[in-house]
Amino acid sequence: MRSLARAALLAVLLLETAAAEASSSLVLTDGQIIKGIEVSRQGDSYLVTMAGGNMVAFPVALVKEVKFEDDPPPAAPPGFAYSGPQNLAGPAVPQQDPSQALKVLGAPTQWSKSAVDTTVVLKDAYDPNADVMAGSRSTWSKSAVDTTVVLKDAYDPNTNVMAGSETTWAKNVVDTTWKPTDGFGFKPLSFKVTSPEAGAPDAAAKSSGPAPWNCAESFFVKDADRPATEKDNQSPSMSLRSVKSPLYASLGLPLYEAIGTIDGTPRNAVFTIAEGTCRLVGGDADAVIGLNLSSDHAMAQDAASLNVAMSARGGTRIPPGVDKVDYALAFVSLTDPLVSGSKGAALKLIAKPEEMRSIAGKTGGTCTLSKGKRRKEERAANKSFALPKIAAGKDGDAVAFLTWSSIGGMVYRETVVLAHGGVVSAKREIVASHVGDHKD
Repeated sequence: MRSLARAALLAVLLLETAAAEASSSLVLTDGQIIKGIEVSRQGDSYLVTMAGGNMVAFPVALVKEVKFEDDPPPAAPPGFAYSGPQNLAGPAVPQQDPSQALKVLGAPTQWSKSAVDTTVVLKDAYDPNADVMAGSRSTWSKSAVDTTVVLKDAYDPNTNVMAGSETTWAKNVVDTTWKPTDGFGFKPLSFKVTSPEAGAPDAAAKSSGPAPWNCAESFFVKDADRPATEKDNQSPSMSLRSVKSPLYASLGLPLYEAIGTIDGTPRNAVFTIAEGTCRLVGGDADAVIGLNLSSDHAMAQDAASLNVAMSARGGTRIPPGVDKVDYALAFVSLTDPLVSGSKGAALKLIAKPEEMRSIAGKTGGTCTLSKGKRRKEERAANKSFALPKIAAGKDGDAVAFLTWSSIGGMVYRETVVLAHGGVVSAKREIVASHVGDHKD
């Protein structure tokens, strides 16, 4: 029954996703607004994808602002709803519209207005307040020279009469102020984006914090110590979209995915905006921040940043109707760089024994392991199968389940702890490898 409920929930989320298309727009320097489905940047041009699929290019010099207009509305506090009046009990009674009842009577009969206005308005030709002699009366003209004498004290106690001859210290031509900088040159996981320079997209006025486009440009700068508005410091090409995957909908956070170029290779950056700060929570986090991290360390970095973003919104709050297993699967999928990054691996939940057998029964891919060793790994995966389990503890709920990854054919035992304090942590253990149709 829980699987059927989860499938129904995913179907509803897919319908809602199909009904609402992302919309982006460009504001040109002359005030024109170009609306489209998606906006991306290629070199010195912005590409706008129209509703029909056509793509129109605009030079960067003509663009004043990039608007990303499908930010989801903020979630209502617990116990409240923003949807308007609701019927809390009993059958819904439709309200009667008085205008509908009066329509059957029609409009009242009226006399048509005469085409000629025959109203006579009498006007007295004599005005007692009018000066009939104003045009012929002689008057003195104002003198062209103002002869009024205004005395002025020549002594000003506030004037420094020695200002022109005083000796002063001149400002040093070279600024000797020492400003320490990071010698490694790594980019931070999160930072506040300042107001952009003229000609670059402005921050959204209606949102609290930087615009998603400014965050994306800042993640793909070549030099972290220089502003992202400098053209030679930006990625050669970049695109931005709102993440609408039903898998991540249970997290309750607005997510964005930016695709840019780092050292000639396309990289993904999945981020959110919390408390006016851009926070990297998924994608190729190691390449974006300039560190050579293992998959486990990259997941830990993304999980820490994601926890800070959720804390800014009141901590971990599982939306009503969302299963804790689905929430935990969304958490590990987002923080796994192989899944949310440029490699785009598939991470599947194994909830039934037949699902494990179905995955193990598929062959192909680029596996280099011998058949005998692969059968040994399949037996280890089938032997370690366990149903998803939620254990309530003193400090929180521990969710344990199995997953399969299309990269390496890995079977993981995932343990996600949903702490009462609003912090989520994940631990991963490899059960088997080279299982099913995968890529090494």
